[in-house]
Amino acid sequence: MKKFFFILVFFVLHNFSDLNALDVKEVNYYKDKKAWLVNDNNLPIVAIKFAFKAGSGIDFKGKKGTANLTASLLDEGAGNYSAKEFKKVLADNSITLNFSVSHDNFYIDLYTLKENLDLSFQLLDLALTKPIFKLEEVNRIKGNIKLILEESYKDPDEIASRIFREVLFEDHPYKYDTLGVLEDIDKIEKQDLELFLKTNLRLDNFYVAASGDINETELKKYLKKYFKKFDKKNKTTSNIPIHKKKIEPKIFLHKKDLKQSSIIFAGEGISRNDPYFYSAYVMNYILGGGGFFSKLTTEIREKRGLVYSVYSYLYRYDKYNFFSGGAETSNENVDKVIKIIKEEIMKVKKEGVSEEELKNAKNYLINSYVLRLDSNKKVASILLNTQMDGLSTDFFEKRNDYINSVSLKDIKKIANKILDEDQIFFLVIGDPSNLKNISKI
Repeated sequence: MKKFFFILVFFVLHNFSDLNALDVKEVNYYKDKKAWLVNDNNLPIVAIKFAFKAGSGIDFKGKKGTANLTASLLDEGAGNYSAKEFKKVLADNSITLNFSVSHDNFYIDLYTLKENLDLSFQLLDLALTKPIFKLEEVNRIKGNIKLILEESYKDPDEIASRIFREVLFEDHPYKYDTLGVLEDIDKIEKQDLELFLKTNLRLDNFYVAASGDINETELKKYLKKYFKKFDKKNKTTSNIPIHKKKIEPKIFLHKKDLKQSSIIFAGEGISRNDPYFYSAYVMNYILGGGGFFSKLTTEIREKRGLVYSVYSYLYRYDKYNFFSGGAETSNENVDKVIKIIKEEIMKVKKEGVSEEELKNAKNYLINSYVLRLDSNKKVASILLNTQMDGLSTDFFEKRNDYINSVSLKDIKKIANKILDEDQIFFLVIGDPSNLKNISKI
């Protein structure tokens, strides 16, 4: 295993010795629409990632789960292919075609051999334009989704995630699971699925990124042929509202008979286009995003042995950004863990970080990034996300400079902005024995 890992790392570093190795092309395929492409003909494999800005956040009222159900059914029969036939032709031709949703986006993943690109696009086109939505398949997928939702109400981690969203988002669409709401699933009808596709598959909210054995001319040809039809006029679209709720610095408790308590905390975040985004990115790595090397892990796990893991991260939705983290600990230690998390957050805000911490964080964030580029799938995904963030193709040339430019002063400034004790709440799911000043939910 060690030998394999060494070989993998060598291969990756050899092929992407720096981010400039990502020669990203913009492919103008129709009017002002542009796809991003990294051509790599080392292997006859192509990975393409598509996204429409149409996720579960715009599910129809009273029919939460429409977006996910639509995505789950697109490979369950299309055109003249039954569900079984459609999946067989994919498998027989080594074509992977996946559809999924987040709160903000509708994703399509295409992965295939170069020789099967024509067929891959034909099948994708059928799935998007001529899905069957056969009642038998609709009911079967509905049953699967309901089963997953029912099980999620028993799983401690899923319970914690759901209640966290409810506290953070209240009545905002982000409050709901992307799978939907259990009582809504059976209300979703075939015409809802058809309307979702008709309304939201549009070029004005469409993004494409490709990596592998495909050149600019080929990609342009396929995109123009199969996606030009989605240039729709005078169609109304649903928009997710901006989430404006201010966070209350409270400790919320959802009492549950569990052996351990889950702790989740959250505060105000930072947008991707904020000039101090990379300062926040580096700061978060030092505080809780750096695994065993983070302040939270060192203080709470290594020194005191109170948790197995503790973490923090920066999370971004299209219409809301937040800073968050969490830990699991014994019920009797919940108050201690919360106290130490608060202390470490406030230390970073008041004292900043050390030169050594900053240097180590920069080294890791720069040197580890290349390992995220070890496949065409991963490259396509990173290209898509970067494109959707509104960045330009030269980002990959500049990323290291952005990180290296972060100073101790920058860390202090962004910490003062987002590590605000009056803007951080804690949610506890469990049965803590000595937690005080709580709001029960």
